[in-house]
Amino acid sequence: MTNEKRPIIQASGYNGSEPTRICPHCGEEKPLSDFGYRDMGGGNIRNQSWCKECR
Repeated sequence: MTNEKRPIIQASGYNGSEPTRICPHCGEEKPLSDFGYRDMGGGNIRNQSWCKECR
């Protein structure tokens, strides 16, 4: 059985424990755990653009 709904992870850096990305709203670089995921339809899942705090 395969997992067809693997998330597409968009990261810009790495902080030593997990990938990071920059929130386009607040401009801060945060770990991916500070971003949620969203279903883009058609089985595509990717991380949210804005961090959880900004959303």
